[in-house]
This record gives sequence, structure tokens and C-alpha cells, in this order.
Amino acid sequence: MNLITINSTELPIVEYRGQRVVTLAMIDQVHERLEGTARRNFNENRARFIEGEDFFQVLGEEIRTQSELVGVFAARTPKGTLVTEQGYLMIVKSLTDDLAWTVQRQLVSNYFRPAQVPSLPQDLPGELRLAADLAEEKAVLALKNQQQAQKIEALEHLFMPGETPTQFAKRLNGVNSQQINAFLMELKWIFNAERDPDHKAKYRVYAVARDKHWLTEKPFNVGGEGIKSFIRYAPVMLEEGTVKLFDLYMAEKLPMKQTWDGRFFYEKFNPEKPL
Repeated sequence: MNLITINSTELPIVEYRGQRVVTLAMIDQVHERLEGTARRNFNENRARFIEGEDFFQVLGEEIRTQSELVGVFAARTPKGTLVTEQGYLMIVKSLTDDLAWTVQRQLVSNYFRPAQVPSLPQDLPGELRLAADLAEEKAVLALKNQQQAQKIEALEHLFMPGETPTQFAKRLNGVNSQQINAFLMELKWIFNAERDPDHKAKYRVYAVARDKHWLTEKPFNVGGEGIKSFIRYAPVMLEEGTVKLFDLYMAEKLPMKQTWDGRFFYEKFNPEKPL
């Protein structure tokens, strides 16, 4: 049986149904806890564990006949529990000392998720294919980095404090800015607080959009001769909301004009140009 050292403790490498697992006794051993600690935590929260995902129950006959389980449990064990990575992390949630943090990191990184060593080709055609694959991966990564750099540069010029969604949409080529508020209502970013359908819409921002820093509200005073002044609110863009809408724009998910030429570009904000 292969062994691995975790926190100066040698543990057997146990695999079951194509994944690495540990026993409750192994958890106690590597965490330097009293025997039965892991089982107590498991039993106290048994209703929260899903069999087949968090753990497996194996019977004595399987323990004695399956080669990967030989020596994992004590002789004549009638039934054993094998814990997956997900189940292990649930069991040790209550262990918060420095040793527990160290052991959890080592078990997850070195035991449950061992580094995969790629097999190298043994002939010339295989070597050529590997070289071609690596060159393609390098080209794809370079393209992604270039696109990311272009996006970052674009976003530096996109966000303008105090700009409304409609004003922002007008600067995106092809977007139907007159439909942007209706679109944001579908996304549950804003809602119409005006109950009278004959009156002009009064858009307000949902709490979830404020909490996610997509939109906020700008109050402004409305009044005039013979009219009692009152406060109205206008949704305005926040930086993270600008990024979110720009991503939707690039994915062609914003309302687009029928005359759109298919090109993605935007106009830089010009404070002298009326929107």
C-alpha cells in the first residue's frame, strides 16, 4: 500500500470508486485528536452528510475482498466509513487550531488533489503533437491576455460617476438606449415606483443592485413656478455595474438596434457633449 506523509504522519493512500478517501481513524491520527473524535463529529451531524458524495459505507465482505481496502480497517471490521474530500472538510469544520489549518491544507493539496505528472511522449510523432499543443496553448493564453488588457484599458474610460444607465447605453455602439431601463427592470436591477400608468416612470434601484455595487440612486430636486418642489431619484451607474453591463454588451445580450452594424465599440465620455 502506498503511503504519504502529512504533518509528519504516514497515512495510507486509499482510493475508492475513482477518488481518494480517508477513514475516520485516519482523520483522528493526522489531526492528533483522541480516538473517536472524527466519528463523534460525523455522528452528531449525520443528517447533513450525503452518502455517495460526502462518504461511503462499506461492509465487511467488501473490506476483505476489495484489494484497495485491504489493511485499511482493522481485521474483521463489520462495517467501515470512507470519507471524501467534501465530507472531510465538513467533519473538521469545528477544528480551528493552528495544527488543524496546517493539516487541512496539506491533506487537500497533497492527498485529495495530488499534482498530476503528465506523461511524456516516447516517439517523434508524439513529441511533435505535444509541441504543437503547447504552442497552441501559448497562443491562446497570449490572446486571452491581450483581450484582457484591452478590456481593462476600455473600462478605464467607460465608467463616469453620476452617469445614468441610459446615458451609458448611448455611448455603446448599437445599443438601443431607449430600452435599457426596461431591460434593467427584467434583470431586477430597477423598478418603477410610479403606480399611475398615465404618469412618467419613477425608476428606483433594487436593494440587491445596490448591495452588489451595480447601481445607486442620485436624488434631485424637482420644482417650478406654481409647483411645490419634491425629490426624485435617478438610477446611476457604479463601476462594477458598468463592467457588468459592458460584459452583457460584448455577449450581445443588451437590447440592440435593428440598424446595428455588428461592431462593438464605445464613445469616450465627453462632458461638453450633451447626452
